[in-house]
Amino acid sequence: MSEIGAVHASDRVVTIDATLSSTMDPRPATRRREGRRTRRAALHDDVVAAYDAHYRDLVRFAGFVAPEPAMAEDLVHEAFVKLYGAWGRIDDPTKVGGYLRTTVLNLARGRARHLGVIRRNRPDPRPDMASAEHGAMRNDSRDRVVVALQQLSERQRACLVLRHYEDRSESEIAEILDISIGSVRTHVHRGMESLSRLLDSESPR
Repeated sequence: MSEIGAVHASDRVVTIDATLSSTMDPRPATRRREGRRTRRAALHDDVVAAYDAHYRDLVRFAGFVAPEPAMAEDLVHEAFVKLYGAWGRIDDPTKVGGYLRTTVLNLARGRARHLGVIRRNRPDPRPDMASAEHGAMRNDSRDRVVVALQQLSERQRACLVLRHYEDRSESEIAEILDISIGSVRTHVHRGMESLSRLLDSESPR
């Protein structure tokens, strides 16, 4: 073999060796795995921080908007599970609270529909069986308010809870519920009128 041919063959061997080394090098895959672990750890920390910041207020909120107050914690936990999956789509950390409240409202709406189906197909109670409303009404005034709130429309109930129990501004409520400020005012006004009538009708004479 000529000297020039030997040089060209040597170059090809070096090129093949470099290609094989690049293909078989485990370091890029390792770095990708480490990057995924780092992102998962950061996501976990962010969601835990959101949980610590919002959990108590959300349970209180859910207690008013859930079809049954006992569902409040379940709804909140489910909302945080959904937050974990949606975190990458939330580009502004200040929107997390609104996302969670909207999620709780949607989950409560789904539970209410499910309960409606169950109740429509449930046998009538015995005449001597106390109703759930009766059980709630014999408790303190907060429970009376919760029972009355359940009889309002979903929008009225959500607006009243956000406005008077969470002290949210009209613009904040509009953003959370994705409605206009005018609609917020209408729902709050009509909701308060209906709530007052319901509470007055249940007051002892």
